[in-house]
Amino acid sequence: MVNFFLRFNNTSTNKQDHYFAPIFIVLIICLFCWWSNPSLIPKMSPDSWGYINLSEDFSHDASEIRSCLFPLFIKFCRLISDTYWPQIFSVIQILFHSVICFLLFHAYLKFNFNKSIAVILTLIIGFNPALVYYTTYILADHFLAVITTLACLCSVYSIELYNKNNKINIYFILTAILTGLSVVIKPIAILVIVPILLLYIFNCRSKLDCFKSLVLLLVIHFSFHVLWEQYKIINNPKSKFELLDSIEYSINMTSIRGGLIEAGKGTPLYNSILKKNLLDDARKFRIEMSYTMDTNPLYWKFNKELTWKEKNDKEFAISIINNNPIKLFLYSISNWHAFFTKRSFGFSESSFPGMPEFVRYIYIVGYSFLYRPLLLILVFITIIILVKKKLLTLLFSYGGVILYASLAVAILTPHGSEFARYRVWVEYILWFLALLPLGFLLDKVIRMKRNKK
Repeated sequence: MVNFFLRFNNTSTNKQDHYFAPIFIVLIICLFCWWSNPSLIPKMSPDSWGYINLSEDFSHDASEIRSCLFPLFIKFCRLISDTYWPQIFSVIQILFHSVICFLLFHAYLKFNFNKSIAVILTLIIGFNPALVYYTTYILADHFLAVITTLACLCSVYSIELYNKNNKINIYFILTAILTGLSVVIKPIAILVIVPILLLYIFNCRSKLDCFKSLVLLLVIHFSFHVLWEQYKIINNPKSKFELLDSIEYSINMTSIRGGLIEAGKGTPLYNSILKKNLLDDARKFRIEMSYTMDTNPLYWKFNKELTWKEKNDKEFAISIINNNPIKLFLYSISNWHAFFTKRSFGFSESSFPGMPEFVRYIYIVGYSFLYRPLLLILVFITIIILVKKKLLTLLFSYGGVILYASLAVAILTPHGSEFARYRVWVEYILWFLALLPLGFLLDKVIRMKRNKK
């Protein structure tokens, strides 16, 4: 076992060993993901059918709230094989996952970590149950995570090159393309370019270069969304983008959980609640602050009494925005910290066949412990480390995107129970940063042992 891990050591002179760690990472993560779902038949949810229907016909009603890139990915899988496309989908997603981990491994090596340390940190990310779970799920969250992580990596590389020659480089263009693609995966990413813009402003040495760079970034970033909207206007005018189509449910449910029901008096949703004798229950709801922000069980019972159409009442949402915008914002943002404290998903009994129960228990409980309470603590420690080491480019890029994603999800999601899924969007870069303190600690221990010898 000792000899096995020694092969990762940076001091190895064997050329074959140079490729051993990357190959090992990709192979072991691929096999682990396959073990989690040996049939490779992806999991489905009601949202999955919207993407599948759109992959068959871009004029489908799902285009009103779904973007085009993930359905195009599904369509690509179907072109390879119309019979086995679900399995092909899972295989490609697993490969995406392993390649991103491979890139993060090389990013860890930039901190001069011993290869053994970089491998350990990478495998913690690669075995992350949330990421593994969604590699074989027909939802856009993991696909969005892949594109966003690539954008963050490119943004850091582009600044590194810019600082050397003061010129716009290919990574700069790739960053803009990738952030633009993220918008046509899920519209919530429409402003993910903002923290990256601030990164470039912070590093630009010429006002003229800064202006030209920002204009180019913005044009490329928004062009994908504009093209998709123009396509819908020409081919399916009824499905043009409207902001409330994406957020009305969140506004309505957050308002009711916060006790703002009377602000929507006279609207269809209010009248439905009145007819169903639920008004007294709605008046009692209040958002209570807690570490995990678990949703009130009585609210869930109330929520199930309403139809999807009733809950998506635009009139109620507009009334809340007009009458109580500040309270709505405060209630929405009250969930923010829970983005970092919600635990990841577990697996069904059919996952990991042959895995001993005590191993499964350690795996799930171990990661649950990493999520709560350690994740938030590790993130704070990482911020301190990055500031002390003056690694502000990394903090602005990765940290800025995490900040945007967490705030956007908190504001636009009606309850924290969905955070474990939506956090997948930034799970790679979140854990890359969160594990840095462990990396520096292990590196210090190894150096101390070497010095004693």
